[in-house]
Amino acid sequence: MRVVHRRICVHAALAVLLATLGCSRPSTKYPLGKLSVRVIDAQNKPVRLTAVDLYKLTPSGKVYWRASSTDSAGIAVLGAKNGGVTEGDYLIHIIDRTWHKLAPGETNDRPVTVKAGDDTVVTFRVVPRLPVRIPPSAKISP
Repeated sequence: MRVVHRRICVHAALAVLLATLGCSRPSTKYPLGKLSVRVIDAQNKPVRLTAVDLYKLTPSGKVYWRASSTDSAGIAVLGAKNGGVTEGDYLIHIIDRTWHKLAPGETNDRPVTVKAGDDTVVTFRVVPRLPVRIPPSAKISP
């Protein structure tokens, strides 16, 4: 009985040791760059609450990579919790949740290349989206 108990304790101690070593092993470091998106209106004022999606371009297409939204300064930092984003080619797509749309001449799905150590800021300009007026003669179904 003592031998079985001792074996169980030795196996449990070995499992704990291996788990600790596995968790404390330094993770692989990837080259990172900082990538921010700035959204401003026609008067160069920041636009908050704009959703920003980042897609990584791969040989097989694009992969949803990171997401953020602009703060009160109109800035969204992508990959902030991870220290940045890995080197590579990306597409930035914005979705405005307020009463704005892209300004004339602006394009969505904007390509950007990030290199190690970069501090890139991509700016989007937006204009007010005017509410749609429904003529009084139009019938709206419930």
